[in-house]
Amino acid sequence: MPTKSGSNNPAELIILAIASIDSQIKDLTGKREQLAKMVSVAAAPSVVRRGRPAGTAAKAAKPKRVVSEATKKKLRAAAKARWAKIRAEEGK
Repeated sequence: MPTKSGSNNPAELIILAIASIDSQIKDLTGKREQLAKMVSVAAAPSVVRRGRPAGTAAKAAKPKRVVSEATKKKLRAAAKARWAKIRAEEGK
């Protein structure tokens, strides 16, 4: 890190600050490159993937249930009856 000169000239102080920041940037850039190399080595394809194998979710998908028209009619009637009962209780 550069040292201060004897004068208190603001321009010289700014130049020294910039030089200090540049040296810190150089150091941090070097450290970043080292860490990036470490990560690329750690993320090698030898890492075992956990969980289900890829593509098994699509194979295990169940087909949609088919409901007949008669069953739909019964379900509609039952829902109407439930709501009618609720509305009747609220009206009391």
